[in-house]
Amino acid sequence: MAEPTVHSTTAITEEDRAFLATRRGVLKGVLGLAVALGLGSVFCGLYRFLAPGGGAAAAVEIPLGDIPLGASYTFQYGTIPAIVLHEEEGKPQAFSLLCTHMACTVVWNGEKREFYCPCHDGFFDAGGNVLSGPPPAPLERLRVEVKGEKIWVGGA
Repeated sequence: MAEPTVHSTTAITEEDRAFLATRRGVLKGVLGLAVALGLGSVFCGLYRFLAPGGGAAAAVEIPLGDIPLGASYTFQYGTIPAIVLHEEEGKPQAFSLLCTHMACTVVWNGEKREFYCPCHDGFFDAGGNVLSGPPPAPLERLRVEVKGEKIWVGGA
């Protein structure tokens, strides 16, 4: 008769130890990478908040002839979409096209002279003020300067 084989649950071979050490090492590496990315994003956000001009976009130059009276002109201001309205009654105005509710992109309706946010039915007047819907604040106004035949938007 053959002798029964007894398996011990406490005996770990060298091969098992090597496998466990490798698995632990991978888990430690993944955890370390997650912590490093998390801390990096926190420090990057703090730097952009605290650094002078850290989040400011460079001024955008638009030829005045590109925006006749009563017209609008959309463009990128840094990382955000923006618009210049060249109203007949005054100097050009510029606004961010990001809704103040949830940062959806608003659309200018020149016929109705209002901005519309399609995400949650928010409406803004031609001055960027809230008319209706969930937006808590007016659209962000951007600094505008007319110098000769050019419009400068933003900058310090």
